[in-house]
Amino acid sequence: MTNEERKPIVKELLAKGLTLSQIQDYLHKEKNDPIKYMDLRLLLSEMPDAKLPEKELLKIVLPPAAPTAGAGGTFTPNAAEPAAGLPEPGTGGKLSISVDQVPAPGSMLSGYARFSSGAKTHWFLDEMGRLGLEPELGSSKPTPPDMQEFGTELRRILQQTGGM
Repeated sequence: MTNEERKPIVKELLAKGLTLSQIQDYLHKEKNDPIKYMDLRLLLSEMPDAKLPEKELLKIVLPPAAPTAGAGGTFTPNAAEPAAGLPEPGTGGKLSISVDQVPAPGSMLSGYARFSSGAKTHWFLDEMGRLGLEPELGSSKPTPPDMQEFGTELRRILQQTGGM
């Protein structure tokens, strides 16, 4: 099957809300097309009008360690927030971790995190299981207590989902 034959099928299945893995399974079972997952992702990059469903596999929002006034909100990766809207360190913001539906290139798992201190990062686990963090432009670096809380929560998430 050629990419031109695949495109309308992939577009239709994406519109129905199927994930790339489900589309790959459909193509293999229903169309006898042994397309590889990475080839399917590359095909999707050739289809600018086709979009993956706007949903996250997992989103965790933790309450602050101690109840305080002025708690921060949840983190939405695509929302544009002014820097003035970020909670100040120690004001009781929330750790929020999200997991991307499709991992970033070169990673097994990736997502976004907003820390209690107000720092925001994109995080990823590479094929070797190494954790990487890329602070968002204009965001401060996570504090050591932030990183300790993040590590604990990420391990818990991975254990619950069977990710590692």
